[in-house]
Amino acid sequence: MRITRRRAIGVTVGVVVLAGLWTPSFVARTYTSSAQPIDFLSRPDKGWRFLYDTVRLSRHAKLGSDGPALQRARQVWPRAEAVELVYLVRPVTVPVAPGGLATPRAARTVRPRTRLTWFVRGRIGGRPRQIVGLLDFRSGRVIWDLRRVLGGTP
Repeated sequence: MRITRRRAIGVTVGVVVLAGLWTPSFVARTYTSSAQPIDFLSRPDKGWRFLYDTVRLSRHAKLGSDGPALQRARQVWPRAEAVELVYLVRPVTVPVAPGGLATPRAARTVRPRTRLTWFVRGRIGGRPRQIVGLLDFRSGRVIWDLRRVLGGTP
């Protein structure tokens, strides 16, 4: 089979179009959590929805990067150690780390205000690091606080 210039260009354009179709999915994959896994690779339309949501929510976001998010987290939870930005499409049940403070599942089910939410990890007492709270990406408000669920500050 002879490869013509036209055929080579056609194949190249096809590969570029396919790569462009899935590019948002590869980016979106990094913003999923085991608490709510989303299969972006089998559904590239969800990758484009992710891109649309992040661009829309990023405008005037109070916690637009991990620096301000960690600073806000440490104001609320002095022992906060890390933050992770997660893309959520439905209510999420906050996972409990092995050895962490367990609470009833209903008390850990949260309906986020927007699709981008900061998971705040820290330690309570001598227990392993676990999610201690959730912060809204756009407003910076506390969405969920483990201390409240436990009935105060342990």
